[in-house]
Amino acid sequence: MMKRSSSLCHAVYFFFTICILLAGNVLWAQASDDNSLFGGERTFIGGLVLGGNITQVDGDYLNGYHKFGLNAGAVAYVNFSPKVGTSIELLFSQKGSHSVSTLESPYYGSYFAKYTIRLNYAEVPVVLHYYITEKTHIGIGAAYNLLVGSKEEYNDASYNTVVDDRQYPFERHTIDGLLSASRVLWRGLVANVRFQYSLTTIRKFSNIPPGLGFENQKNNMLTFRLMYLL
Repeated sequence: MMKRSSSLCHAVYFFFTICILLAGNVLWAQASDDNSLFGGERTFIGGLVLGGNITQVDGDYLNGYHKFGLNAGAVAYVNFSPKVGTSIELLFSQKGSHSVSTLESPYYGSYFAKYTIRLNYAEVPVVLHYYITEKTHIGIGAAYNLLVGSKEEYNDASYNTVVDDRQYPFERHTIDGLLSASRVLWRGLVANVRFQYSLTTIRKFSNIPPGLGFENQKNNMLTFRLMYLL
């Protein structure tokens, strides 16, 4: 429980620090540019997304955002006014957990032990955006996740074990909550940072392999992306 609370607090603190830095740009942001996306003139905007996730699974015995994965797909915006809009995305999103530890053995000496959870999702986030300026945005929303593939394995000096996902399954359908902050860099190029956390369980405690978890598990994720909007 301490791990989950601590990691969640650190992630939220990091996200709001990013928001404050982005909001500071209001002091020098231009009122518009040659190809204004969010100035109230365009209702519909679409584009592509490419970036990465830094993730962990809360409810295992690991700590830290040590699993890296792809976050890529398409996004569409609907602007209701110069200050408010919404977006929907269709993404391929990789999440999970990863740990490498050094152990000692009388037979092998020092060796590395690795434990990894790989979770691949088709993800559909829906976000409500507030446009602080035409260039600086914050948002709140939720994401539906469909699990399309999973792999859990442990490797040390003597053997490699792949956990049977039929015996210890992850939930196929899950929902996340998310906070988002974006900054238009140039014309249609937008930088985005996002904090995302499971609202529903990704694997029940009863389905966790013995010794590999202590409560219902949830995804905990930071995302850094670039969007190109047309």
